[in-house]
Amino acid sequence: MSISLLCRIADVSRKSYYCFLKQPAVTVEDTEILEIIARLQKENFNGIGYRNMTTLVSGELGYSVNRKHIYRLMRDNDLLSAVRRRRWSDEVYARRKEILKNVPPDLIGRWFFALEPRKRLVEDITYLYGKEHTEYLNTIEDLFNGEILSYSISTSPDSKLCVETVDLLVSTWGEGFKDTILHSDLGSSYMSCEYMNTVKSYGMRLSTGKKGSCYDNAAMESLNGIIKTEGLYCRFGKTRIKNRKVPIDDIVKAVVEFIEYYNNRRPKDALGGLSPVEFRTKNPRGTYPVVI
Repeated sequence: MSISLLCRIADVSRKSYYCFLKQPAVTVEDTEILEIIARLQKENFNGIGYRNMTTLVSGELGYSVNRKHIYRLMRDNDLLSAVRRRRWSDEVYARRKEILKNVPPDLIGRWFFALEPRKRLVEDITYLYGKEHTEYLNTIEDLFNGEILSYSISTSPDSKLCVETVDLLVSTWGEGFKDTILHSDLGSSYMSCEYMNTVKSYGMRLSTGKKGSCYDNAAMESLNGIIKTEGLYCRFGKTRIKNRKVPIDDIVKAVVEFIEYYNNRRPKDALGGLSPVEFRTKNPRGTYPVVI
């Protein structure tokens, strides 16, 4: 017998041995497992998730059953829990997982300042509660002088709102945004391929804070607070805003008017009592220290 033939026989034997090891010590027909699952779901008003179901089924059978096998049987036979069902398909979850693998780094690092205009920007969405419905304000702020460079208002906080805000930013200020940092949170709108591709197409660098950390975008949180406190609560009353007593058209009109006031006339202590536009006008190239 040739050496090559002996090697092939040994390889087949090894594979058969490992396959044998992978088989469960006790097997049971899927129909029996489905009967157990159906009974348990009926007894518990269809409220058992596949993870807990795996534990319960394994306990009744006396040996461990693969969790993925239980999930597949429940899914294919419409026995999944009615509580907290998956919102999207497996393909969507896989795509979202891939996006999260490529989350942009935090290029701001809570250093909310800039020595040059339009080089370090922050962005965020905030709610505008109205009597008829809620609208959403997406704003881009320049850390150089706190100026609101671009904003958009929509009935949906989706990626389209964020893309429109970036497009308006570039159309208003020109194409000079190469290597500009645009920082946001990890909201789904900012993690969408449409939004990220738009930002990158203008040569800007994406930056995001950590999940669930409002401090990583504190500058925008502060700006949104100013807009609501000075622009809405002082005009209509905080209770009326919170209880949705003010027509949404009045809310939007007040926000637009306040942004114009904020940029052009509202003095800021950090800018020496100048408004953001006044400060930028006096320092068009930035505030780099002069070395003599």
